[in-house]
Amino acid sequence: LNAIEEVVKDKRIIMVDDSIVRGTTSKKIVQMLRRAGASEVHMVVASPPTKFPCYYGIDTSRREELIANNMETDEICEFIGADSLNYISREGMR
Repeated sequence: LNAIEEVVKDKRIIMVDDSIVRGTTSKKIVQMLRRAGASEVHMVVASPPTKFPCYYGIDTSRREELIANNMETDEICEFIGADSLNYISREGMR
């Protein structure tokens, strides 16, 4: 996975993902976009914060592993290095 500098440089980027589980992948992608010259990186997540384990799909066995269980949205935003972070609400999923 690489950011194309000619496409990203001096641009405001909105990154959309289906979820943030541990935050490690999001953090790496934000860093990659910043290194490629993005002026801003905003993250939008197409699900509510993942605060509880899912034993039927996501590889998480313990609640402690989930970043949204341990941090508030503004703390997660700072951790991943984004300029903003927004989740879809449960109502928005209907």
